[in-house]
Amino acid sequence: MKYRRAWDGGEWQGYALQLVQLRHGHQNVQSVPDHVGGDAGLEFIHIGGINDPPTLYQCYAPGETVDNKKAAIAQRAKANKDLQKLILNKDKLCSLLKNLSIKRWILLCPFLDNKDVIGSTRAKAVEIRKAKLPFLAEDFDALVHCQEDFAGEIEILRQQTMMPMTLPILNADTEFAATRDGTIGSRITEKLNRGFKASLSPEQIEQRRNAYVRAHLYRENLLEELKLNHPALWDRSIQTLSAEEERLAAVGASSDIPGIQLKESVERIELALQKDLPNMALSFATQVAIGTVGEWLIRCPLDFPGDDA
Repeated sequence: MKYRRAWDGGEWQGYALQLVQLRHGHQNVQSVPDHVGGDAGLEFIHIGGINDPPTLYQCYAPGETVDNKKAAIAQRAKANKDLQKLILNKDKLCSLLKNLSIKRWILLCPFLDNKDVIGSTRAKAVEIRKAKLPFLAEDFDALVHCQEDFAGEIEILRQQTMMPMTLPILNADTEFAATRDGTIGSRITEKLNRGFKASLSPEQIEQRRNAYVRAHLYRENLLEELKLNHPALWDRSIQTLSAEEERLAAVGASSDIPGIQLKESVERIELALQKDLPNMALSFATQVAIGTVGEWLIRCPLDFPGDDA
């Protein structure tokens, strides 16, 4: 199964928290704020449960996602630096980890390509054990995990029903007016005139433009909401929309008639979204599909040569 490799640090931390909470239970996971005094080398504390020993998690999303060697160097450095913080922040952690005997420290990354990262991290754990820290178990070890280790949790996230399904457009009147009267509105109007001037009145073209502008704003706001609160669903949605755009660029539309082109594009996106996200409401798929076609009109993946025949 292929997973997304490139993540912003904060975005990856939020996603990783969802995975860890799904694995251990929300009630058993404590996030560690880093606004005051840093995070002391850990981001989540799993306090433990039956047959599920206490574990510390640190998140890291390498900036390098293509060069495996550079990514591995960065991952090793991150693990060594943050494991050393267990010693440097001994007093702070004694207070934070009261009565816990930590068996595992896990560096959670989007991907893991080089086994040397594992060896280096476990070797550092052996060094840390020698410090006899009061909150570490005698068999303390450090591991490096990635998305493949959380395949079950990722699938649960992907299949969760999306809420809210009908996200309102923020600052709707102001945002709509600015977009309608700006470059985006002008470009959509130009495309619609090129494709439909012979068959639609200026008023009808204006109505269609407004519908695409609203759908475009809806799509952008909803995808942003998914990115912040449902990263796995956002990732799958983006992959689906990108695949449809790549298909359009590769094979083109099946018809030269603008109306048919638009209708077929909307229907293909709706079907693709419903296939990849089966719990998605049809209204969501339709809004995102229309908004995506509007975006294609803006960016030109979908274009019309002239008046419709």
